[in-house]
Amino acid sequence: MVYHWQSQNVKVSGVDDMVLLPKVSEEAIVENLRKRYMDDYIFTCIGPVLVSINPFKQMPYFGEKEIEIYQGAAPYENPPHIYGLADEMYRNMLIDNESQCVIISGESGAGKTVAAKYIMSYVARVSSGGERVQRVKDVILESNPLLEAFGNAKTVRNNNSSRFGKYVEMRFDAGGQPSGGKLSNFLLEKSRVTCHNSGERNFHIFYQLATGANSQMKSEFGLMELDYYNYLKYGGNHKVDGTNDARDFQDTLKALRVMAIKDTETTDILRLVAGVLHIGNIHFIEKGNYSQVADKDYLDFPAFLLGISPEQLSHKLTSREFESKWGSQSESVDVTLNVEQSLFARDALAKDIYARIFDFLVKRINAAMETTQEEFEIGILDIYGFEIFNKNGFEQFCINFVNEKLQQIFIELTLKAEQHHSQKHLLFQATMRQNSNINQLTH
Repeated sequence: MVYHWQSQNVKVSGVDDMVLLPKVSEEAIVENLRKRYMDDYIFTCIGPVLVSINPFKQMPYFGEKEIEIYQGAAPYENPPHIYGLADEMYRNMLIDNESQCVIISGESGAGKTVAAKYIMSYVARVSSGGERVQRVKDVILESNPLLEAFGNAKTVRNNNSSRFGKYVEMRFDAGGQPSGGKLSNFLLEKSRVTCHNSGERNFHIFYQLATGANSQMKSEFGLMELDYYNYLKYGGNHKVDGTNDARDFQDTLKALRVMAIKDTETTDILRLVAGVLHIGNIHFIEKGNYSQVADKDYLDFPAFLLGISPEQLSHKLTSREFESKWGSQSESVDVTLNVEQSLFARDALAKDIYARIFDFLVKRINAAMETTQEEFEIGILDIYGFEIFNKNGFEQFCINFVNEKLQQIFIELTLKAEQHHSQKHLLFQATMRQNSNINQLTH
């Protein structure tokens, strides 16, 4: 008997592919998805499109047996699965000698990042190769926990929400063996470093460091309890169900080693992360219409961690340098800030340091995956989902605008392309009604 992950479930639950629905309507689609979801069928096809519904629990069909079932199988030989999509991409790349791309879209908390990880792990598993290729696979897979530590956070809808967008290129040689890769990141939510909504958390790495650091690190970085840091107070509860920050910190350290980041460099990275936390505890008072640091004791440790003097840090937070020019002459002038401006300067410094840490990690990941042997690639786009909070910033505008653009691309590639193909081959001449979002993108 051939093993099948749904062999225990003999109940017919809707249809695998919704193009087979007797009547295609919004109500029929929703009802089909509901039926399948209630029976733990989280994947459903719409032609070449795979619909995935987040089950918010561990599912039993992502193991080695499932990989064997879908490896090399025909698209409709097995029920819909993310492994089936990944296998089809990989085989199409080899057969057609053409690069592939998958766009993963959906609302925040829909499970996009998990789907991207399953695609990468599947392709890494089924592609062959020796020791050098295994090194490439390790780097690609270990980049996930590293990026999640520094780029993910708990939100009201998702305990492990990606707060940045990424496009991962898995590169292959002519034989289909992984030869390297490249990661492009964009739209890191820097504002989360200094402020986040109630019920949410800052980036995972802050909690991992504070709870998972050994005694030497805690002493060297001046680490205290989580409630001590202003930048971690906004969300309320620091705990996340099902998350062990101390254990995850060890996974982060392992990922840093896989990226060939030296122990001294890791110490420098974590020192800066701790420095960001300490910067948030610097406060200001007004004296003579100008700001000054309220308690200079709070300057010492962040200055030490940043490798500058307390006086230099105080000067940068309470004044701003302007350069005035007249003719060929120029002069630098220091303008003293008020309390509000100093708080803004403090937060801007913390956000900039963190963004540079993140960019450095992406650079090192790319260096570890760099290759000169590239024939084809599989691209995986994983970006924030559409989101609306009680308090929305410029980041939410950018995120939602990008999602509207992706929706427009989907309309172009599926509905309009399918209609053009049908009309070209005289299958039908009727025009399909489409809910285009072009007005949202042009006004």
